Amino acid sequence: MFDIGFWELVIIALVALIIIGPERLPKFAHDAGRFIRKVRHFIQNAKREVEKELKLDQLNDLNESIHQVENLMNQAPDKLIQEQINRESEKDSTK
Repeated sequence: MFDIGFWELVIIALVALIIIGPERLPKFAHDAGRFIRKVRHFIQNAKREVEKELKLDQLNDLNESIHQVENLMNQAPDKLIQEQINRESEKDSTK
């Protein structure tokens, strides 16, 4: 995740030890861990929601494409000619 080496971690720990103090460092580390866990949980939930929305958008796009194909099939020349023939044959049969 982060490109932090051993010596960077040692420096961060020393600075934290000096700034926070040795008696408060364990509580601070615990609170920081809980905060990081909550942030990760929030990011995972947000990621799931975005993926769900993208799938919903894909389904809507697919549904729209299907309706466009249906409309094109209904407007196809052979379909229109067949409908005209059917109407003319119905007129002839009613006479």
